[in-house]
Amino acid sequence: MRKPLATVPEIAEHYGVPPKTVHRWHQTQTGPGVLMFPVGRYLRARWEDIDRYDAEQATGGQRAA
Repeated sequence: MRKPLATVPEIAEHYGVPPKTVHRWHQTQTGPGVLMFPVGRYLRARWEDIDRYDAEQATGGQRAA
């Protein structure tokens, strides 16, 4: 079972990209980068938000019901 908050390495593994790319997404607020927020000095995202984002992308950017 996944933890409620995803770390940068977990997000990178989920999307098959390097962690540096995940940081760039956050810095530029592109892709799933808009879902990330700081917790102390670390970036986190909620898995439920990532799953919702993935579902929206699978439906062509339309909000999934």
